[in-house]
Amino acid sequence: MRSKVISFFRRPFWSDWRTITVVYALIPVIIGILKWHKSNDTYQIYKSVFVNTLQQLPLYDFYPYLHGDCNHYGPVFFYVIAPFASLPDTWGMLLWLCFLVATFYVAVRYMPLQRWQKVFMFWFCAHEVLTPLFVEQYDLAMAASYLLMFACVERRQPVWAAFFIVLNIFIKLYGVMGLAFFFFIEDKRKFILACLGWAALFFVLPMLVSSPEYVVQQYFGWYESLVAKNAQNLAEAFNTTNTSLLGIPRKISGNTEYSDLWLIIPGILLFLSPFRRVSQYKHVAFRYAMLASATMFVTLFSTGTESYGYIAPMTGFVIWYTTAPWRRGRWALVLLIYAFIFTSLCTSDVFFPRFIWKQFLEPYALKALPTTIVWLVLMWEMNTRNYADAAAGSTNS
Repeated sequence: MRSKVISFFRRPFWSDWRTITVVYALIPVIIGILKWHKSNDTYQIYKSVFVNTLQQLPLYDFYPYLHGDCNHYGPVFFYVIAPFASLPDTWGMLLWLCFLVATFYVAVRYMPLQRWQKVFMFWFCAHEVLTPLFVEQYDLAMAASYLLMFACVERRQPVWAAFFIVLNIFIKLYGVMGLAFFFFIEDKRKFILACLGWAALFFVLPMLVSSPEYVVQQYFGWYESLVAKNAQNLAEAFNTTNTSLLGIPRKISGNTEYSDLWLIIPGILLFLSPFRRVSQYKHVAFRYAMLASATMFVTLFSTGTESYGYIAPMTGFVIWYTTAPWRRGRWALVLLIYAFIFTSLCTSDVFFPRFIWKQFLEPYALKALPTTIVWLVLMWEMNTRNYADAAAGSTNS
């Protein structure tokens, strides 16, 4: 039976770019049709950035039509959402979903991976792509941006690497994780100058459709909204946010009266620990491992992480498993399957018992557990393994 399954998935159909392209083209169209004339609250929040910037209204207030929520994206997001917000809502939302999938598709294709690794990533992440799409979330484009940052670094394009890093810092701050690749950049001076140039441009751009005073005021409002959102995530133990490593002990214990620094500080130190191995920088497998680590770290150590934010670590799982220069063993495969089931399939009514998700996994942020385990294994590997050991053929669990 096992041999028949393997033989089935080895057919050229599954690795044909036409098959993958059609599947990824149909995904946003089908979801857009299913959501036609239905609730699109997240899209309305995004659209509010466009409307309120033009009218020079506060970007971070709670408006009645946003149903008790508010925007948490930077002022430059105006230019990202403008082409879609200018259209009627149904068409704007449909094209927004297409845009999100297109960014992910282009990012994976642009990665300097082998063909089979890209194909594997497309199929491995296909189900998780659905999760942010159903709620119109930018997280899919955010995951794509991590891949594009790294790809530009590897392709010796420091100006474009700086573009994606700075743009996403100005949109959602999480782009700061791209700075983890700084030590892998050959022309650091050019990269730093590009970062300063892009930062100046993205700061000024919203002023072209509003005013300098308005934009500066909105940056202060953005800071205040993020502080308030973080406080809310910490105070409400059983809300749907904080589906992260930080949220696991907080939700299991129900205790909200302690500082997350006792997890954040060790996490940062552990994340930074592989950088001491300067001799490994020259090995592309080590650099890929750092990309995988960044995609997982940003999800595990953010109180704003929600269930739909796990598309980034899903790409990280693929990179962790497929780019190691040693032969992966059985336990690594078991861990990958476990991570796939309890990170992606666990939110699906089709593949997973709903009561397990609703009663056990979601209330206690246990969706973060597989990512935590894989990340800790990855940290052990990055601190102990030789990433040039391609010919040894050793098995690693």
